[in-house]
Amino acid sequence: MTVWLPLEGQPLEPPSSPPFLRQPSDAKAHLQKVLRAITKARRIVVVSGAGISTQAGIPDFRSQDGLFQTLKRDNPKELLSSGKDLFDASVFNSEQTMLLFYQMIAQLSSISSSANPTPFHLVLKALDDCGKLLRVYTQNIDSIEHKSGLTFGVPPPPEKRSKSKPKADPSGDLMLSTPSCSRQASPVPETPRCIPLHGTLQKMHCPICLSSFPLDNHIDSLMEGSPPDCPDCTSMEETRQLIGKRARGIGRLRPSVVLYNELHKDAEGVGEAVRRDLVGSSKGKNRSGADLVLVVGTSLRVPGTKRMVREFSKAVRARAATPPTMASGPDDDVPIKSIYLNFDFPAPTREWESVFDTWIQGDVQTFAQLLQEAVDKEVKAKEAANDRRRRREEEAAGQPPGSASTSPSKISPKKRPPPTLDIEHRHLPTTPAKRRKVDTPSTPLKSPLKFYQQPTPLQPDRTGFILRIPPYRPKPNSAYVEMPTLGYSSATSPPLAPPLPFHTCQPPPLSASGSRRYSPRLCDPSAVPPLSA
Repeated sequence: MTVWLPLEGQPLEPPSSPPFLRQPSDAKAHLQKVLRAITKARRIVVVSGAGISTQAGIPDFRSQDGLFQTLKRDNPKELLSSGKDLFDASVFNSEQTMLLFYQMIAQLSSISSSANPTPFHLVLKALDDCGKLLRVYTQNIDSIEHKSGLTFGVPPPPEKRSKSKPKADPSGDLMLSTPSCSRQASPVPETPRCIPLHGTLQKMHCPICLSSFPLDNHIDSLMEGSPPDCPDCTSMEETRQLIGKRARGIGRLRPSVVLYNELHKDAEGVGEAVRRDLVGSSKGKNRSGADLVLVVGTSLRVPGTKRMVREFSKAVRARAATPPTMASGPDDDVPIKSIYLNFDFPAPTREWESVFDTWIQGDVQTFAQLLQEAVDKEVKAKEAANDRRRRREEEAAGQPPGSASTSPSKISPKKRPPPTLDIEHRHLPTTPAKRRKVDTPSTPLKSPLKFYQQPTPLQPDRTGFILRIPPYRPKPNSAYVEMPTLGYSSATSPPLAPPLPFHTCQPPPLSASGSRRYSPRLCDPSAVPPLSA
């Protein structure tokens, strides 16, 4: 079943065809659900047609005032059954139809070059800026998506890897072939965000050498109905004549649009992009494949586009095959993953049963404005959530709200400042190559040896610390030893006494065990008489 959702200005009763349409119980609530499904999706695929560009002044093809009917009325002498005949590959079989074809292409190119993006083109760019747009497959040849800011073009075909045979060494054993390390593999080019399925009016190409050239440089030749010669074929032909080789012919440039009953020259690259978006790839944004498909402004008459839409609808519905959450009504039973937006439902209708979850009947640009408001609301909600999270992190880090400083947990180890020691080092020499690491004791030393820092601005030695033994009053009959300080000198401090020599006092008496105990002390040698020889 497909839910029928009319926009403003549309009849309130569903059409009689197709028979599998279902009217929602609350149209406004279901419209909000559709907008929420689009804004919450992560990998949206859009398949667009001429309906998204009619507001820019570019005619569509199959409506009553479309291009097919207009060309038929303007050229009664050509006996065209429809303007579609000028978009068929048989147009090159006649000089008169080829003349009409080139003139029509020149007029369409002039119109599209002066056209501006519509609201729907702008909302596509907004979805791309939010990181929700996976791909746009457009059937239009006007290239307005490129003006809106989307990357535009046809992806290159996948490279074919040649299987190298194993080589044999002189002994007769097989050797495994190893890739050459002298040539690195080129990076895979990024797939454009918008891919034209039917070509573009921006380029012309040569059917012989396949070289491409801008179409704007040959507008005058196309208006006259005479296609220009290929510059590359012309230069190659002149070179072959100079070296005496036979002529190969000069190709004539033709617009790079895909006609009916002809092969797409970039079919391999487009098919590979569709395959990756369907099943996903190993890396990149589309590693999980599309999760929502939006078909807009197309009547779905081209067989290749019809098959692609069915495959995308099947893929996104398979990924959403989860048990339904708490549903408040019959419209909430199935998640919305496949949306069709157009005035008319595609025919024949029986081919599209169980393909779309919702058919939005109405103007494309009206829906684009509603979607733009929903996207802006989603962006503001995310910004507010990020601000609240940042304030919570700043409060947890003890910083005032709105501080520009970075939280310590977010500083990378390479950018964190080195830990500072309790001992001040502003008087130490700064020599990074010979800097020594000084370990400060975490607990006070029990020994009288202490780390001591000279308070005056001295010229320190390498370590910058003084190892001293605190002075004690010497005891009689004891041995003492002088421990000199480690080479400090200063003009502001009193000069240090020269190192004292080793002196011994009167030895202590023998203990009960028959040993004497000597203790080192700092003392004045004049106060203790030395031992006599």
